[in-house]
Amino acid sequence: MSIYHCSIQIIGRSSGRSAVAAAAYRAAEKLEDKETGLTHDYTKKQGVVHREIMLPEYAPEEYKNREILWNEVQKIEKRSNAQLAREIEVALPRELSRADQMIAVRVYVQMNFVEKGMCADWVLHDKGDGNPHAHIMLTTRPIRKNGRWGDKQKSVYKLDGQGNKIAVIDPDTGKQKVRIRKGKGEEKLWERVTVPVNDWNSPGKAEEWRKAWADCLNALLPAEKQVDHRSYARQGIAQEPTIHEGYAARKREKQGRAADRCQINRDIRSRNALLQHLQTKIKEIAAELAEMMKKEGGDVEMKKIKAGQLKDVVDAMEERQMLVVTFEDEEEEDGSRTGCCADQTD
Repeated sequence: MSIYHCSIQIIGRSSGRSAVAAAAYRAAEKLEDKETGLTHDYTKKQGVVHREIMLPEYAPEEYKNREILWNEVQKIEKRSNAQLAREIEVALPRELSRADQMIAVRVYVQMNFVEKGMCADWVLHDKGDGNPHAHIMLTTRPIRKNGRWGDKQKSVYKLDGQGNKIAVIDPDTGKQKVRIRKGKGEEKLWERVTVPVNDWNSPGKAEEWRKAWADCLNALLPAEKQVDHRSYARQGIAQEPTIHEGYAARKREKQGRAADRCQINRDIRSRNALLQHLQTKIKEIAAELAEMMKKEGGDVEMKKIKAGQLKDVVDAMEERQMLVVTFEDEEEEDGSRTGCCADQTD
């Protein structure tokens, strides 16, 4: 199985972040932030092997300029807590050629984001340290057919349990409120609510996008290297997931200094190796017990064990004090990937 990683985060103004600065860093370029007047220069950054901006059909051609695109994003987002961009970071399997890695990213971005109206700015990083990956920055507003930014929310009528509009009641009269509109006469008022115009922030969307990335990779990977977007626990694999190390930790180790996060992963890999050894032994013993059950005159207790039921076999072994195995289930968002770069440290 190849390495799989797909993480999603929001770049927001409420946390003091800038979409222009984030884009400059990832692309290793020099960009001016019109909102703050600051110039972000990351041209000395190493490891950027490809940059690309993909636009929906109706987007202005000038948005192919990275500085213009993200300044326009910050210009349209007025709120102090606005979501400026969504970033998806994906690992690129080393089993794929560079050309196939880029094909996978292009297909993934086009099918899942650009065709939905998002502008996409993606960059491929590879420092030659065995960790090729791509950063995909996406706009949080769609582009309309007129080339302008679309809305994030819309106002709709609030409905009751039967699907009927709910009237706005005047507390003084107990009757439905009305207003007089010039040229239109009297208009009844109904309760309204604000709802998202799309499902990009819905809880299930991240799962859909993560699976889509696995599908894009599997279309290019050989059968024995196929990836799975689910955690080990969801796959039913009795294996402890490793943790995110980050570029800083790996750099520290290369300098001959110990990094706690790298040591944690070494310990996890050691435990997983032991667990795999025990699982192999259990299967061997289970096969031997099944063979014993077929023979005449076998132990009565052994005959009670159903062939192929691993848990019963382990229980029987524990009663004889031959082997004790403890399984610990740890559910993590992504337990099949290590060494993914940290934001602003790659």
